[in-house]
Amino acid sequence: MSNWTDIRSPEESLRFLQEVSSLLSDLGGPLTRDLSQLVASGRYVDLINFKFDYGRCDDLRDLVCARQVHALFAKQEWMDLGMNPRKVAEEKFWKMEEKCAETNAALDACRVTPDVWKVIHLSRRIIKRILGPVPNPKDLTFSFGPGATTNVKGRIASPRAKISARLACSREILPVVGRFLAEVPLWAWSSQGGRDSLERFLERTGSVDSDDESELIFYPEIEVHAGKLTYVPKDARSLRPIVVEPTLNGIFQKGVGGYLKDRMLRCVGINLRDQTRNQRLACEGSVHGGYATVDLSSASDTVSISVVRLLLPEIWFDFLSELTTGEINTPNGPRELHKFSSMGNGFTFELESLLFYSIAKAVSELLDLEGEVSIIGDDIIINSRGYTLLTEALNQLGFIVNNEKSFWQGPFRESCGADWFNGNSIRPFYAKKALSEQNLYIFHNYMLRNGERELANLALSWTNPAMRLWGPDGYGDGHLVGSYDLRKTRKLRRSGWEGGFFDTYSMRPNRINKRYGADWVYPSYSVYTRSGERDPTDPDIVRGSCGYAKVSIYTLATTIFGC
Repeated sequence: MSNWTDIRSPEESLRFLQEVSSLLSDLGGPLTRDLSQLVASGRYVDLINFKFDYGRCDDLRDLVCARQVHALFAKQEWMDLGMNPRKVAEEKFWKMEEKCAETNAALDACRVTPDVWKVIHLSRRIIKRILGPVPNPKDLTFSFGPGATTNVKGRIASPRAKISARLACSREILPVVGRFLAEVPLWAWSSQGGRDSLERFLERTGSVDSDDESELIFYPEIEVHAGKLTYVPKDARSLRPIVVEPTLNGIFQKGVGGYLKDRMLRCVGINLRDQTRNQRLACEGSVHGGYATVDLSSASDTVSISVVRLLLPEIWFDFLSELTTGEINTPNGPRELHKFSSMGNGFTFELESLLFYSIAKAVSELLDLEGEVSIIGDDIIINSRGYTLLTEALNQLGFIVNNEKSFWQGPFRESCGADWFNGNSIRPFYAKKALSEQNLYIFHNYMLRNGERELANLALSWTNPAMRLWGPDGYGDGHLVGSYDLRKTRKLRRSGWEGGFFDTYSMRPNRINKRYGADWVYPSYSVYTRSGERDPTDPDIVRGSCGYAKVSIYTLATTIFGC
């Protein structure tokens, strides 16, 4: 019997995708057949590079099927397309660095048009109103993210591992790191350098009760690290560059990011934790054309130092600058960055959201436009009549408007993972992983939920009959959504319970069962963050999974999609 998570051969994975494409060709129209022919002839690069002209699409069914053919290959991580995704990502990263350097020079020389100066001036006022005064470290809630740091590898990156690692930060934060460490004194004392310094301090004073507060704050020994450039999967053509931050930068950046989220919600009603507003407005824009959806290319990598200095109050620019990592290690030695912050920085997402919202809002107010302005990261929504001025302002501030994914005319809009054509959702299933039982279940359930029974049945035919588990929707994709029977024990029946059990596959969390020198600090960290990290009851959990198990779930659901 095969394993539920076993990856099948590349040949088998490709054959499945070809069968799906062939079936879509039968279900769609001329456009679908053209794209399916590219699959049949092995012209996968041409397929991935195909651009849809939504203004010329008049057959909704054909468009849905054609986009699904395209999505089968657009983001595949396992296929060899004759490209070098890492090289593409590296070249683009340094190209964006050159772009940031040009932006810094242009803004320092004030090379912007009068209309854009008006946008900048109003944007500054909007940002100042949102940010308010710089917070005291005691007003921030610090917690670790799930990723790696410069001295903690991703495969063991739990809060316990980070607490036990040597303290490390960038050179930018060194002058103020004591103020932040004063908020987490047990962590500082628990580090190896902290313990050594504390012993020397006690030998000298005989007590931790001292009038010299700065002496207590600055005693840990801290390593100075540059950032580490790495890459994560993005799509079939390229990887996504990430700068891994030092441990201290990471935790304090995340605290500032949370604060910026709260300010955006409190002051202007933008909830950066919820994408539904953007999705709703994109749907409305596809119906009446009143809203434009604007997307940027390499948004995080084009937030230059000068654009942040120009738009933020000086005190906030200085505050955030102290938490950044302005240097990364490369094979040719350390290199200074021209961008303000990159992906990997704990407040980059919130900062870029603040910048883009203020620019879009300023355009809306200057043009006296009706309707809402909404933002999630670099997904911007504004009245369509503001598109021209908005793109002009963004371009002069060093950002790159992605014209392939920005829409202000016609019947199509996309934002935050929702694609709409005349009010109809046409979001396809993006196949990313090689074929496995697990991925077949996900594909089957997606198609069934969207009413594509032929495609769901095709996926079902590829699954192992001996491993099939059936159950209701709403409980994940560890089972096939479909007709099922609940198991009822004699005790349940005698007690009058209406529900019963069904089986599903569940991934086991990945745990690192290892003792760390600073484990005694973790309980205070867990209390401080109130809910702990990924699993509040298990501090050993790290990213990833460790096999799977078949588990039983009790439910009252009596039909596939409802109760």
